[in-house]
Amino acid sequence: MTPEARRIRCIAFDQDDTALMPDGKPSPEGLEAIEAALDLGIVVASVSGRNIDRSCEPFRHVPNLLDRLYLIANNGSIVVGPTQETRRTLLFEQRIPRATFLELLDYIETHTFNFVYSWLRMTPEGPKDSVVSDRLGPSIEAITLQNGASISIEPTLIARLREGVYPSPPKMLILPGIDRREAVLRDMRERFGDRLYLVKTSPDRIEVMHPEVNKKAGIEHIARLHGFTLDQVMAVGDGENDLPMLFGAGFGVVMGNAPESVRRKGALRGLTIAPPHHENGFAWAIRTFALGR
Repeated sequence: MTPEARRIRCIAFDQDDTALMPDGKPSPEGLEAIEAALDLGIVVASVSGRNIDRSCEPFRHVPNLLDRLYLIANNGSIVVGPTQETRRTLLFEQRIPRATFLELLDYIETHTFNFVYSWLRMTPEGPKDSVVSDRLGPSIEAITLQNGASISIEPTLIARLREGVYPSPPKMLILPGIDRREAVLRDMRERFGDRLYLVKTSPDRIEVMHPEVNKKAGIEHIARLHGFTLDQVMAVGDGENDLPMLFGAGFGVVMGNAPESVRRKGALRGLTIAPPHHENGFAWAIRTFALGR
């Protein structure tokens, strides 16, 4: 058994382009590796920019595995526990502060940006997280085509958000388009400073969250619950939004299919570069460093 395997008590993994293959589904090898880790008593958490419902979708065909996972959703702003007695418990949530949220709505309206609102609420079955947009557009169509997400359209969404019909969200998506994304991101960082956590994901969108939110913060909450430190966590990811957890974990693994900028930043910090997802790099990372095979 490797030295890493002896001290890893938690595996935290990103979904898209990490645990999920190019077709958006987990590989049999990846599922086997996750299950083997769970059977050893290792805490396993999916840590995704997706909402709760979307985080569950790739694993619904393996309910016995899905029910044992922690779900860290919306880039760390939501943490739910494993299924107990048919429902999950909301363990942590961090929403965008109301005053900053209202200012963000003014900014969106002034620039006529298309956007997506994340609607989190509690139901008798547990936490439920849906998505709503103000209108159809190229980015909304791309999101729907990319991952099959169901997005409701409400033309009066901004007015309803200002009125408080919906609460302040854990996450928003600003959709300025591919050509404008970088300029808009710079402008938003200058305007909002440290009052919002802003991160770029797909080329046409910007994720907006509470300033204290990131994937590392979500993992920290689970670590406190179980009484271990981040030094005992292995994190696996591929994106810019994964860097906080990759740098914060005791053992960070960057996927070989990650953008060159992410692989470069990971290498500079001494992180391991795994094979790409289509070569089962995710399963390789778990087997090699957590299972000690």
